[in-house]
Amino acid sequence: MKISIVTDEISADPETAIELGVEWGVKDFELRGFGTNRVPLLNPFQKSRIRELLDEFNVKIVAISPGLFKCPFPIGQRERFPLRIFDQALYQQWRQPRDVVRYHQEELLPLSIEYAKEIGAARIIAFSFERSFTSELIVPDEILIALRQAAEQTGAAGLELVIEVEANFWVDTGRNAAEMMQAVDHPALGVNWDPGNAIVAGDKPYPDGYGAVRDFVKHVHFKDVAFGADGSYCFALEGDINWAGQISALTTDGYTGYISVETHMEPKVRCARAMTERLKRLLA
Repeated sequence: MKISIVTDEISADPETAIELGVEWGVKDFELRGFGTNRVPLLNPFQKSRIRELLDEFNVKIVAISPGLFKCPFPIGQRERFPLRIFDQALYQQWRQPRDVVRYHQEELLPLSIEYAKEIGAARIIAFSFERSFTSELIVPDEILIALRQAAEQTGAAGLELVIEVEANFWVDTGRNAAEMMQAVDHPALGVNWDPGNAIVAGDKPYPDGYGAVRDFVKHVHFKDVAFGADGSYCFALEGDINWAGQISALTTDGYTGYISVETHMEPKVRCARAMTERLKRLLA
């Protein structure tokens, strides 16, 4: 297993993030943003600077996270606006989520594939659409079709699409992630296993969630969560996730990919350094 760090978990300036990461002994990074811009929607200077930094520090970008499919998918809506009377507000309410999904499919995904290839990143982190439009527990066919089409495009470019486990999305627990992978069934599609997100969704990430999803894990996020007696939670340097057991299981299963530090904590530099050192100890 190899350590990577999400650059903006150290600093919104990739140069600062990479310089510090290299000081900590890390040569691989996950790229999510540069300043206030998220990949792949960087300006020409930002893209040029990223390429310069990769050469200057002799480091790699192993994954990009463009926020792909981090939006609701309108389920059960008619293909045409159902009212004949003119009502601009209702029309926008009907149309907006459809336009957002179309943008992600037809513009953001191709741009993400192009940029990942440009900087040598082997995988694109995506999400599984928010559940906002339905209370159904069974994944709608529209979601499965959308993810399969995305996997086909990504795979055709020689890349992997990894779906991040996230609360309130269709992939929110280890079991639901595994069921999604089995239903879509495409070799370019895998799971970005995030125990910190899974536990917030009510999962017991290890051993239960991981036991279900272990065959589909292609990328891992490293953060921890601590719960209070009232059920509230916060991200923590050491929390309630059995990370020792999780990493032992990944080792036993022969996982050789990346574990990417993503603290969601401040102050950023201190917390990122502390989590990186903790991960090193666990791997050792």
